[in-house]
Amino acid sequence: MIASDYNTTHSPYYTGYTVNAETISEELPVAIEDARAQLRMDDLRHDDEYLMLLIRAQCDLIERSYQCSLLNKGVSEYHKQFPYDSLRPMTLAGLVPIQSVSAIEYYNSSGTLTTWPSTEYDVKVTSGGATVMPKVNYSYPSDVQIRPDAVTITYTAGYGTSSINIPDTVRLGILSRIGRAYTNREDSRETEFSMSDVLLQPLRRWI
Repeated sequence: MIASDYNTTHSPYYTGYTVNAETISEELPVAIEDARAQLRMDDLRHDDEYLMLLIRAQCDLIERSYQCSLLNKGVSEYHKQFPYDSLRPMTLAGLVPIQSVSAIEYYNSSGTLTTWPSTEYDVKVTSGGATVMPKVNYSYPSDVQIRPDAVTITYTAGYGTSSINIPDTVRLGILSRIGRAYTNREDSRETEFSMSDVLLQPLRRWI
């Protein structure tokens, strides 16, 4: 399992998430042919191993920086409790974009992992993530044990299963970063926004 944790300023009950290692795709978020074209080395293969390292490293950095998933991954997100007010939405704060929520589970007061029936809640997926709320005449489960991972929401995050599903602006931003890293192999200091930062701004979450 791969674990990560972010600030909780926009979700007071959020405590972290894990990514199911089995769902991590072997496919690269940008094709190596596209990276060669970006570097104007279409017919050269001598640097392919280094180029693939750059692609993986830059994509990993982008996912960490923008709290996103480029290709689909299975995510388990943890909250220490449900909201007290059933009219208050539960915000998923882990990774975006969210494709779908497959399950919501919680530990009851006796420590038994219990599934909250999907017939009792609604999920609203937006560009900024997703929210969960009880349906009319239902409420959040109340018999919840006190623990950091009391509630687990399982969902799929990512643009799709192939690099062609990733928006063009994001792919171009990745390629710009790869080009800069390939050309400047030493550690460099950035004092202003780069073109790739501008291109990748749609991934920024202003919550």
